[in-house]
Amino acid sequence: MSHTLAPSALHRLWLGLISYSVVFALLQTRLLKPLGLPEGGLLLLCALAATGVALAVAGNPGRMFRPADARPSPWKVVFLMGVALTGNLAVMVATPLLERLWKAFGLTALAQAGGDDTVTPLLAVYICLAGPVLEELLYRGVVMERLRPAGARTAILLSALCFGLMHHDLYQGLSAFWCGLVYGWAAWRYGMGASIVLHIIGNSVAVVLPLLRQAGTAGALLTLALVAAPVLIALVGGIRLALRRRRQDPAPVTARPAAGAWRSPVLWAALAFDTIYLVAASFSRV
Repeated sequence: MSHTLAPSALHRLWLGLISYSVVFALLQTRLLKPLGLPEGGLLLLCALAATGVALAVAGNPGRMFRPADARPSPWKVVFLMGVALTGNLAVMVATPLLERLWKAFGLTALAQAGGDDTVTPLLAVYICLAGPVLEELLYRGVVMERLRPAGARTAILLSALCFGLMHHDLYQGLSAFWCGLVYGWAAWRYGMGASIVLHIIGNSVAVVLPLLRQAGTAGALLTLALVAAPVLIALVGGIRLALRRRRQDPAPVTARPAAGAWRSPVLWAALAFDTIYLVAASFSRV
């Protein structure tokens, strides 16, 4: 396999991500929203169109569905899900602290209340199934595959960073960045099918939690279990992994250069565009 990254291919990749954000935003706020479509249908149409445009602009990434190096055991899937959900919990814990900081400047990054927050069946289908599949195809499939010659660290980190910024919401973006690291590692080690499964489970838990809060004592107990269990699983799994690696002989580390993955001016334009969009969309006056 070649360890070089073609600049033209990278430029197309980052232009594809910019086009994804632009098309999604235009459709959601300007073109389709005036039609009064249900939220789930609106998001699904936006995601399909934006992903299609991004794939067309980015070009063929190669083999998106590469044979996995190994199959994850059920325990490994549970452990990775625990790590992802623990990161989401950390963002939830940090949110009030960050809000105090923003409010010192008269700002808030919390979503403004408004409209009906009920999760309709169509919206649930988008959040729990269609969204994860489309996002994994783009960010773990196209982005990571195009960055594969740069090595695992660069490919996973850059795809997770772009994935987090794409959400254009500060707190969702922080959670998505952390989950993107987990999903990226799973896709690199076990194939993209593993990252799709993890993404679907993670989004489904995010949909279920608010519903459980409305289910009285039983819902509160289940919520506590869904919050505590991932932390415990991540802690136990992390200790087991550390002890196992300590008993093994350290393998020689052969670092591969990033091969110019960070040098593309179009990458920095894409990161700047999504960062500015995220800040503008997230922050408002208290």
